[in-house]
Amino acid sequence: MSAHTGASYEGIAGKYAATVDSKPWNAYYERPAMLALFPSLVNAKVLDVGCGSGWYAEYLLSHGATVTAIDLNGEFVALTQARVGQRATVLQADLTNPLDFAAGGEYDAVICPLVMHYLRDWQPAFREFQRVLKPNGVLVFSTHHPFADWQDYNTENYFAVDLVEDEWDVGKVRFYRRPLTVISRDLDATGFCIERLLEPQPTEDFRLVHPEGYERLTKSPGFLVVRARKK
Repeated sequence: MSAHTGASYEGIAGKYAATVDSKPWNAYYERPAMLALFPSLVNAKVLDVGCGSGWYAEYLLSHGATVTAIDLNGEFVALTQARVGQRATVLQADLTNPLDFAAGGEYDAVICPLVMHYLRDWQPAFREFQRVLKPNGVLVFSTHHPFADWQDYNTENYFAVDLVEDEWDVGKVRFYRRPLTVISRDLDATGFCIERLLEPQPTEDFRLVHPEGYERLTKSPGFLVVRARKK
């Protein structure tokens, strides 16, 4: 069993990138919630973890941040590099390993959009985020909502950490589901204090392009967004 299932994107990264900028679950649901929890970006040094095809890296740059963007997938790294050019540092990195490129206390903020559920064990990555953040630095991340995954994939035990597989429009993707208790425990154990926990609501733009999805997400959670501060 792999500890990092982001390898699921091998061979499908291009297909994913072709639609993710405008896909309503991203554009009108996850991103507005993430942006609402961002700290001030002007002159901030930010680590973009799981940069994908570069939407967040471009946003951070356009709002005054200095950006280092990383991803496990080489194709995503290339897509982000092509998108931002020399304005950001873009690297290939595996979150199951130490972030050797980063010095301790280097970053004001770490953002991690829809990435953590690809890791079996969150504490090693959280410890690295804590290490590279400046004192009082901020971590903002989004992930699958624990209840939604438990409900959708019919796993036997809500309180377990389970590997699940789903068939998306771009191909098969594997990831881990876990309870909210484990998420909060892992943050506390690695030196973070939760400041905000957000269960997003879809925006009006979501309703216009996908009424059925909008109706579901107004009644049942899909993602969870967390802002935590380095203790």
